[in-house]
Amino acid sequence: MKQLTFTAEAKQRIAKYLRPGKKIVLDFDDGVGPFSAIGNCSLDANYRLIFVNQGADLHDFDERVTSNIGDVWIKSEPYANIQFENQMEVRFNPKYFTMPLVSPTKGTLTENLEVVDLTEPVTTEYSGTHDC
Repeated sequence: MKQLTFTAEAKQRIAKYLRPGKKIVLDFDDGVGPFSAIGNCSLDANYRLIFVNQGADLHDFDERVTSNIGDVWIKSEPYANIQFENQMEVRFNPKYFTMPLVSPTKGTLTENLEVVDLTEPVTTEYSGTHDC
């Protein structure tokens, strides 16, 4: 089973989003799912940590990853999670106010894991902005 560890600094950075009744999604912008209208056609690695209400329909996110902040859901398709390893880490860089997603053998997958909080159940494609 995959494990995602948030450093103490990263946990502090997202503490305001950690409330009961939320699901946590780690989304890769690949054009699949309610949060990806177009997909990412460039060479950028666009990962987002998305907080949604417990009742949101997230059928595309069917693989559970354990973490020290609770379960995190990802897409199980090979093209969507091929970069994920069994042990991953989310850090916080206070100098640049970014949250790198790091793999122990592949290095940094993204320099800034975008954080999105959706307080309403997902019923349409996401078109909002992030909190940076």
